[in-house]
Amino acid sequence: MFQIASRLVYNFRALVIVCWSISALCFFLLMRLRILAWLVVLPEWFAKVAIILAANIGIMILGCIPVGASSLILWRWFPLTLSASLVILIPILVLVGSILYARIDKMGTEQYVINSSQQGDVQNTREQLLIHMARYQLPNELQALVQVGTNVNAADPLGRSALFWTVQKPEMVRLLLQSGAKPDGNALVEAAFWGRLDTIKLLFEATPDDGKTLVAEVGDRALQNATNVRSSGQQDRQQIVQMLVARGAKPILNTNQDNLP
Repeated sequence: MFQIASRLVYNFRALVIVCWSISALCFFLLMRLRILAWLVVLPEWFAKVAIILAANIGIMILGCIPVGASSLILWRWFPLTLSASLVILIPILVLVGSILYARIDKMGTEQYVINSSQQGDVQNTREQLLIHMARYQLPNELQALVQVGTNVNAADPLGRSALFWTVQKPEMVRLLLQSGAKPDGNALVEAAFWGRLDTIKLLFEATPDDGKTLVAEVGDRALQNATNVRSSGQQDRQQIVQMLVARGAKPILNTNQDNLP
């Protein structure tokens, strides 16, 4: 009977090690971009090694095994009943926290970051992470990347800059503009799509000609987005239209114009 009980305890502890290792791996996979964002702002020589290790799935798996094995410590520190409760509760909390604080890549662009990280390309990794932190609207990570001199005008392979992804967060737009970001046409079109008058004002104020060149480039597209009532329920669309027209955008005659909110 004693041998059976001992074997059950042994098997349970082995199962706990596996569960802890899996929960740790899930944590690293879900939080990988946020972890990389903090690793890449370290001194460049250290950041290069750190991002290569963090981007390697094999090394991740190996690193999770000691994490799983650390569950054995609880059996020595606490009574059996309490230890059993903790070894079950901790991985559950880790998984829940990972899901709550992680940012899931639904567009397949995370690979832009991972490819650069695996090659140890610190500069490009910082640039792609800046774009992703802007997209995920994570101001602390964005601020940290800006402070180490990351190129705020960098774009992903599809031509989308950090400014493009922050149009719904004026405070982040302001941070990027103050850090040297140049207003671009894609950002203006996106801001018009969401009806962000505050962002459009910031973009125009950051140009030497009050946005006239920007409007000449993409004003018609921005105007079309601003008059598309299906795009968003944001207010101030009429004022956006007036600002665009005043700077040279050509009004588009369609039925949506009469349905402005």
